[in-house]
Amino acid sequence: MTDAQLREWWPDLGTVVVALREAGRGDVADRLVDAVRAGASSSEILGDVGLVLREERALRSRLGDPARRAWDGVRADVRRAFPGAWLGHWLHRLTRPRLALGRKNSSRR
Repeated sequence: MTDAQLREWWPDLGTVVVALREAGRGDVADRLVDAVRAGASSSEILGDVGLVLREERALRSRLGDPARRAWDGVRADVRRAFPGAWLGHWLHRLTRPRLALGRKNSSRR
């Protein structure tokens, strides 16, 4: 699937992919395209695309306004497909152990 085909099939995701390539993050754009190509069902596609966007969420702020709106549109599509998933992600972030940043040896106080 080319970027142009992706824009026709899922316009918001196509916009995000093009913006990521323009921002020099073709690796992330390729992961999104691969998620679409590899998915055997719409659930797999939405789940894998959602995972990439969640893992790379810091990139959203480096995109222009149209691409950020498209990113939000894709995330909304994923949330509609998996309405309760955000709760699991939130609980995971809440309960994961915090990293000791800025310390060479975190065992010393």
